[in-house]
Amino acid sequence: MERKFKHLFSPIKIGHMTVKNRIEFAPGCHMLATGDGMVTREMIAYYQSIAEGGAGIVTIGESAIDFVHAAGHQFQLNLGDRNVFTGLCQISEAIHKYGAIASIEVCHNGSQIISSGLPAISPSPQITIREERAAKAEGRRRHPVMKMSLSDIEDVIDGFAYSFDMLKRAGFQMGMLHAGHGHLISQFLSPLTNHRDDSFGGSFENRVRFFDEVLSAIRAKVGKDFIIETRISVDEMHEGGLEQEEMVEVMKRVSDKVDLVHASVARLNEPLTAIYTIQPPYLKNGINVHYAEYMKKHLDIPVTTVGAITDPVMCEEIIASGKADVISMIRSQLADHEFANKARKGEEEEIRPCVRCMTCVRYTGERVAPVRCAVNPVVGRELEYQYGYVKPPMKSKKVCIVGGGPAGMQAALTASERGHEVVLFEKENELGGQLICASALPFKNDMARYLDWLIRMTKKAPGVTVKMNTEATAELVRAEKPDAIVVAAGATPIIPDLPCEDSNMLKWVGDVDTGKEQVGERVVVAGGGLAGVESAYALAQSGKQVTVIDKLPENKLGAEGPRGGVYLNKLLGTKFVTEVKLVRVTKEGAVVLDKHWEEMLIPCDTVVLALGMKARSEACAQYADLAEDVFFVGDVRYAHNVYQAIHDAFHAMHTI
Repeated sequence: MERKFKHLFSPIKIGHMTVKNRIEFAPGCHMLATGDGMVTREMIAYYQSIAEGGAGIVTIGESAIDFVHAAGHQFQLNLGDRNVFTGLCQISEAIHKYGAIASIEVCHNGSQIISSGLPAISPSPQITIREERAAKAEGRRRHPVMKMSLSDIEDVIDGFAYSFDMLKRAGFQMGMLHAGHGHLISQFLSPLTNHRDDSFGGSFENRVRFFDEVLSAIRAKVGKDFIIETRISVDEMHEGGLEQEEMVEVMKRVSDKVDLVHASVARLNEPLTAIYTIQPPYLKNGINVHYAEYMKKHLDIPVTTVGAITDPVMCEEIIASGKADVISMIRSQLADHEFANKARKGEEEEIRPCVRCMTCVRYTGERVAPVRCAVNPVVGRELEYQYGYVKPPMKSKKVCIVGGGPAGMQAALTASERGHEVVLFEKENELGGQLICASALPFKNDMARYLDWLIRMTKKAPGVTVKMNTEATAELVRAEKPDAIVVAAGATPIIPDLPCEDSNMLKWVGDVDTGKEQVGERVVVAGGGLAGVESAYALAQSGKQVTVIDKLPENKLGAEGPRGGVYLNKLLGTKFVTEVKLVRVTKEGAVVLDKHWEEMLIPCDTVVLALGMKARSEACAQYADLAEDVFFVGDVRYAHNVYQAIHDAFHAMHTI
């Protein structure tokens, strides 16, 4: 059988083992372990679902060699506690039964650890930028960092070897040694963080020594038949840090002990470069592939690429052109657990696209909560929804849906999957609601792909009738004799009644983003939320002089959206005026009032209003008594984001 993505689904020999395809589930925070680092049933189901979805390698996220000095965050696995062994056996079995290779990212965070009550340890007593900022924000003292003694170094080397040995005994065929992103091994490698004057610091040879000895100790424990992948930052993207030429030399020194090189970039403790490690939608897809390509040209071992690779067409091109040997993805496989299986069958249009909204990162990294995905409500809840905890409906029912935005379409899809009959009313001549605006900007191609997918899947879903150009009324809905009604009527823009000398100067952000309205050369964007920050970025990219104003302080701007929006805006020259309120618009520009009750004029030609949305609550009352079950989902409940819309609708339809 000729496959569409024949290179992506060709087997590959890595070390002494053969992997069935070139797709790896990348390591990422899951927050599904217990507080003391043990495996849970939820965690097993999470990784089992990815293996069932067809990935060749399934890598469990960052797991510490101990919880004293090594843990970088909560609710990860504690490989330093032998009590984790039974759970490791269970999770490796769950992955293996679908023919995938089971792996774990093994790490020590060094100076980047969460506080355990003890000082952090590192090659040099240097506090990270992230810790500096966190301490300032939290109003506390900085957690101290202690220079590692030679005895400490020996203990850590033994800890890595013990962890890998336990993985092998638990049935894992592979382990990923984390030597990048500013973690402990990269702290030894980098002249930015290694200022030692002994045999583990100073010269290039000495800085590589720790990495080499860790790998030697691991290989001595696991033997040649166990795959060792190592994750590196090919370029630290920091002045004075490691660059790709030196990283090639590092890997040449240790390549006899490594089977696979995982080519990532940057340092996670540097907020301004971390966006290149976990890329927001403002950066192009596959932005880091060239780093893997560079390493592959200089090394004789297979190379993995990672970073915003979101569709099988790109995957195929990367493998076919020889830029990398393995594609590592996490967000694409969270958005659709069946990513690999669908691609293998040539059903790429069925794959639910990742929108790179960073919900998964915000939940695990910022909220320290179980992993979630905006577009796939099953993520982190596989035990509940995928493996039998949800009861099927007793009988098929008729569901009327008011509104064809993301909440309305998700409600239709979920109701259809559960065997219900659906009638969806949409007053406009196209489906999409607020996603039409949200996907309009040039860099929102991932959101545009998702919108296309939602529309396509809704129109083809069994038992779903879509009535376009039909504004729902109580009479129309009553005539359908529904068993359940879903009100997903959306929200309307907040447009304040401002004194304005020239009404042509005021534009709504949605009209600007979709090209319905044009702006002048000098633009003030009123509102520093996600819509405002993204619109400002697009305008700045097109050469406009942009100023963003907001009532909040700068560190709160764009908080509900992907990282990097404010930083990338500043690189393009966007100015931010915060803790002010827009009070009027004159022919000269926008007049704002600051927290000291002083007015200031910001000269401009156009003011773009991005002040949020308000729920269409007036649309709700007329449906309240028309069916046994009436649900209000998405923005009509309260204006928020895609996550809320999709999850509201999904959960509501699982109750009928």
